[in-house]
Amino acid sequence: MLELLQSPTANAVWICFIIALASANISITITQTEIFQPLRLLANKAGHMIGYLFHCFYCMNHWVVIAAMCIYQPRLITSPYPIVDWIVTTFVTISLSVFLSGVVFKVFLTAMAKKLREEEIKQTMTKSS
Repeated sequence: MLELLQSPTANAVWICFIIALASANISITITQTEIFQPLRLLANKAGHMIGYLFHCFYCMNHWVVIAAMCIYQPRLITSPYPIVDWIVTTFVTISLSVFLSGVVFKVFLTAMAKKLREEEIKQTMTKSS
């Protein structure tokens, strides 16, 4: 069992999971939070497609994963065609990242809804006083 966990494939799976998790959070942060609003406005000025990229966490996810895959180069499968292995591994990681983005986005929306409810209650209490 220990040998399986220490295999190159297990290491690649771990790296792909970490890339997917980081990509999901980076993509949501860049495309949805207020702190990156100026960057999104600048991207809009650069062109329609660039602007769209900075507003779509699904699209941003692809580019963040591809950048990380170029740096870390994990391979989930090994065949005589390394480029095909890399492409398959990249899209598996993108798929996992998109799923994780959905989870992160749901948490983000829940947190924002809670914040709005708290503000509404605060305003109602202020008006009542």
